[in-house]
Amino acid sequence: MTTPSSSNPVSSSFDGKSRSFRDVLAGSSSSNPKLPFVQSSFKGCPALLFEDSVVDLLAAPYALTLVGKFVLRRPNLDVIRKFFVSLKLSGSFHVGLLDQRHVAIQLANDLDYSRIFARRSYYIQACQMRLLKWTPDFDVREESPIAPVWISFPNLRLHFFNHQILFGLASIFGRPLQTDQATASVSHPSMAWVLIELDVSKKHPTEIWIGSEMKGYFQKVEFENLPIFCSFCKMHGHGVNQCFRKNPNLRAGKNILKNSNDSDPVGKTAPNIDVKIVDQPQNALNEDVMVVNPSSEEVFSTVLPPLNLNNFVSTNCDDNLAIVVHNVDPSNFDVLQLKLNTNCNIEQPND
Repeated sequence: MTTPSSSNPVSSSFDGKSRSFRDVLAGSSSSNPKLPFVQSSFKGCPALLFEDSVVDLLAAPYALTLVGKFVLRRPNLDVIRKFFVSLKLSGSFHVGLLDQRHVAIQLANDLDYSRIFARRSYYIQACQMRLLKWTPDFDVREESPIAPVWISFPNLRLHFFNHQILFGLASIFGRPLQTDQATASVSHPSMAWVLIELDVSKKHPTEIWIGSEMKGYFQKVEFENLPIFCSFCKMHGHGVNQCFRKNPNLRAGKNILKNSNDSDPVGKTAPNIDVKIVDQPQNALNEDVMVVNPSSEEVFSTVLPPLNLNNFVSTNCDDNLAIVVHNVDPSNFDVLQLKLNTNCNIEQPND
């Protein structure tokens, strides 16, 4: 497995010593250049104005920062920090609280950054922590459209299995993070894989030209498990057509899930849902299922109707359970989370 070498200033801010989050954010005062800014007003408000280049300079130490988002509940910070210690990262890290649902995770090198971001989510004391990319314009009320996605180049010509060429190809789509071991060792030359940071809110070509203008050729590109992103509410997990914020009339359908005589969500009626399990562990149906509305995060039910085993497909999914939901009315397009013997990541289908 190969990753790009890091020359980012963030590496110098991790020295293995215990420091406060304020110290991590502030950095070394002796190395901070004087920043040009002007106190003025903008659109009728007092303002501190500076160039975009100043923002880039300030953001540079946080290039290897991720944001952990807890949807329903969050463990305390000590538990989260102990979890990252248990991962045995190759470098140091720092975890700080952004708000009650978000934590900033500063990492020391590209290897740890790629390893953690590639997972997309972890479970800490049964609490799901989804991983988002931090950017200078990150807003806790929105989710970044930049996600880790494996792209592949099927039947790539053998002499192009070169680290610089592979990262050059991947850079057409986003920032390359790493190749898989099979690609690095050329043990399966029928397919080359590169993990990249991809803006999933945009459309991307499925073919690129590689080589010279005279002797080059069109190379096919495939995207694995492309996340769904709503460009209206800036959230993952549903498209614009299923967005409750953009289409308020869709909310009316969710009322069929509620039991007006019982405020306890357990035991309420769930919609009939055709489910396909991508990775089916043993005894997958022996536990309850929780239905959560992706917009309001309201728990509707912990019980689903009987599921048809014929709808289940078993594949390897890195010990995680993923579920794809089909044939569901948009008003009931809910996120499913199985409480099983293994953790699970849930995504809606990209129809």
